[in-house]
Amino acid sequence: MELAAVALVLIFNGTEVDLAHPVLAVQGDLGTQQVLVPVRNVFEAAGFAVQYRAGDDPHVSITGYVDRLPERQLVRHGSVYLRRPQIRCEEYVATLPAAPERRDDTLYIPAIALRIIAGGELTADLEEKTLRWELPGPEEAPTLEIGELVANLPRWLHQRVRVEGTVVEAEGDPRHPATALGAPAPGAWVVADGTGALYCTDTLWTKRRLVVPDPGVEFAQRVALSGVVRPGWGGVPYLSQVLVEPTP
Repeated sequence: MELAAVALVLIFNGTEVDLAHPVLAVQGDLGTQQVLVPVRNVFEAAGFAVQYRAGDDPHVSITGYVDRLPERQLVRHGSVYLRRPQIRCEEYVATLPAAPERRDDTLYIPAIALRIIAGGELTADLEEKTLRWELPGPEEAPTLEIGELVANLPRWLHQRVRVEGTVVEAEGDPRHPATALGAPAPGAWVVADGTGALYCTDTLWTKRRLVVPDPGVEFAQRVALSGVVRPGWGGVPYLSQVLVEPTP
């Protein structure tokens, strides 16, 4: 049985946001706490388009277009499914700690969905009654060595990061554990630096099928790139929604 629901203030990229329906911190009878966010209010406040899709598998579509959000380019399409605790962001599918629910005729989902779909960082402070959502653009993402990313995966999971390295043919190479289990998505390719290697992908989910654009990279090419850190086969990380810049 639920005992209490406390309203939290959303602070998006350092600015307090006035929402029609508040972010909620919900406490259950076993003392567990969950932060819930109003889907439409929060994503629209961040500049995304939100639409309800009826049918056999009703869901909420969350879309951010490159031409509408040139400073972010984080999401092309994400889906929040209404009948199960599951969301999709391009090729990546994740299970939420709870299914979407309606409160005061408003659809709420666990706050972690913001981080998974958009690739940002969330910090909830129940004493200050705030939920901070930082959503950096590709040029603002922290630059990491691949070994540093892999060694501290919980810190960087579902966040956008930048790495620099060389395009290599390392599929299944046991010297690079993050590639040893094979490609996590169609069309994935590998970049390596002196500390390790990662698969990278930029697939699109359109009309219930995956489309694999040409990444525009060549073997032995030096690149700088940004991508959202996802868990792949066996929990090893890969970079999704990758934006590539050739370097000298």
